Amino acid sequence: MAINQNSMPTITQPTPPPQLNGHVPKKEVVIRSEAMQEIIDRKPDFMDKWAVIIFLTGLCLLFASTWFIHSPNTVEASAYLTASDAPKEIFSRQEGRLIRLWGHNDDTVAAGQVIGWIESTADHASVADLSIRLDSSLRLLADGRTNKVSKLFEKHYNHLGELQTAYQTFITALQVYNDYLVNGFYNHKKQLLKNDISSLQQINTSLLNQEKMTNEDIQLAEESFNMNNSLLNEKVLSREDLRQAKSKLVNKRLLLPQLKTTMLANEIQQREKQNEIDMLEHDLTQQNIIFQQSLQTFRSTIEDWEMKYVIKSPIDGVLSFVVPLQDKQFLQAGKLLGYVNPTGTQYYAQLNLPQNNFGEIDTGLQVQLRFYAYPYQEFGFVPGTLNYVSKVATDSGFIATIRLNNGLETNHHIRMQYKTGLKAKAVVITRNMRLPQRLYFSIAKAIRP
Repeated sequence: MAINQNSMPTITQPTPPPQLNGHVPKKEVVIRSEAMQEIIDRKPDFMDKWAVIIFLTGLCLLFASTWFIHSPNTVEASAYLTASDAPKEIFSRQEGRLIRLWGHNDDTVAAGQVIGWIESTADHASVADLSIRLDSSLRLLADGRTNKVSKLFEKHYNHLGELQTAYQTFITALQVYNDYLVNGFYNHKKQLLKNDISSLQQINTSLLNQEKMTNEDIQLAEESFNMNNSLLNEKVLSREDLRQAKSKLVNKRLLLPQLKTTMLANEIQQREKQNEIDMLEHDLTQQNIIFQQSLQTFRSTIEDWEMKYVIKSPIDGVLSFVVPLQDKQFLQAGKLLGYVNPTGTQYYAQLNLPQNNFGEIDTGLQVQLRFYAYPYQEFGFVPGTLNYVSKVATDSGFIATIRLNNGLETNHHIRMQYKTGLKAKAVVITRNMRLPQRLYFSIAKAIRP
C-alpha cells in the first residue's frame, strides 16, 4: 500500500548545533508536508480576518431588526359589514339585448334616471313620453285643473307593443271623461237644470204675490158681507142679495187652497230639479274617480313594463358597474350589473365579542377586518376602530361596532365593493407589542414561579 508523503505528519528530529570551540551544538530539524507548508506560507485574506466579526455584526443586526416586527396581543371574532345609506344594487330583471346604454362608470345619477334600455316589442321613446304625460295628468287632477288633462293625450301612440291594449282601454275611459267635462255635457245639462229651477222660483214668487192679493180680496169680500148682513137686519137688503154676497166670499176663499196646491207642486218641481243636479254631480264625481282609477291602472302597467325593460338608478349617487357593458350586449335575467354609491355613506362592521379576554377590550382599539371574499394575503385588511361595546352580553357574546377609518379601502390601497352582510374575521389589537417584547414577556412568564 503506497503512502502519500504529503499527508504524513511533520517529524521533528534533533539537529547538531554549530561547532563552537570544538563542541557541536544540538539543532532541531523541522520537516513539514507540502500542504501544511503551503498553508503556513499563504497570507490570510479579508474573509479570514473579518469573517467572525461580520457574522457577529449580522447577528446583532438581525436581532435589532426584530424590534420592527410587531407581534401584538389580539382577540379574534366574527364580523359582518353594514352601512347607513348603503349602496344599491342594479339588476337586469329581463333577459334580452341591451339596445341602449345611457350611463357609464363614475357618472353622477339621480334617483329614477334611466341607465339603459332592454329590448322589447314597445318603442322605449314612446313609452317614456307617454309616462311623462301620465305623471303630468296626475298632477293636474290633484290641482283641480281637469280641463287641461285631455290636451295631454291629443297625440296618438301606435308603437306600444304589449302596452297597446292597456292604452286603448285608457283612451276609452278618457273619451267618456271628456264627454262629461271637456265637451260640455255636464256644464250644459247643469245649466239647463239651473234655468229650470230659476223659472220655478219666479213662478213661486208670482204665486206668493197672487196669494197675498187673494187674501186682500177675501178680506174686502168679508167686509162687504158683514155690511150686507147689517143691512139685512135693518130690513134694507133682501136675503137674496145676502146669499149672493156670501157666494162671492166663498168663491174667493176657494182660491187659497188652489194656490197652496200650485205652490206645493212648484216646490216639488224645484226639489226634483235640484235632485237631478245632485245626481249629475254624483255622476261627475264617479266619472272622475273611474278616470283616475283608469289612469292609475295604466300608470301601474307602464311601471311594470319599465321594471322589466328599463334600467333605472334606485337612488342619487355615483354609478359603478361590476361588469363591462355596451350596446347590443345580451343580458341574463337577474344579473348584477353594478351599484349606485350614494354620497356620504358611512360603512361600519358589527361583531360579537367572546368573553375570553373581554377585560382587555375597550373602545378606541384598532381592528383589522379580513374579509373572506377578499383573501387577506392578496388584498390586505380594512383598518378600523372599535367605537362601541355593549355592556350587556347576549347569547352570542357582546355586541360591538367598528368604524372603518378609510371606508372600504384596504391597507394595500385596494377599493372593495360594498355588499350587505359581507363576512370577515375581526382581529382586535388589545396590546401592540414588538417581537423582542413578546420574547421577554414569554421568558419572564416561563421562569416566574
